[in-house]
Amino acid sequence: MSLAQLKQEAVELSPAEQSELIAFLASIQVAEDDKFRTELTRKIDETTPANWVSLDDLQKRWAN
Repeated sequence: MSLAQLKQEAVELSPAEQSELIAFLASIQVAEDDKFRTELTRKIDETTPANWVSLDDLQKRWAN
């Protein structure tokens, strides 16, 4: 299956299935990429509220 076919299949998934796919793909990156894991951990551990992104803002970013 080509990347284009995978992308088309992803478009046809329900929002819940898309979220599950996103989580799965991110987990692969976390498991295999030390630099990505370190950066993701840093972002998760961010304690300054001014640097946080609300779920609504994140969804707006994804929509564009």
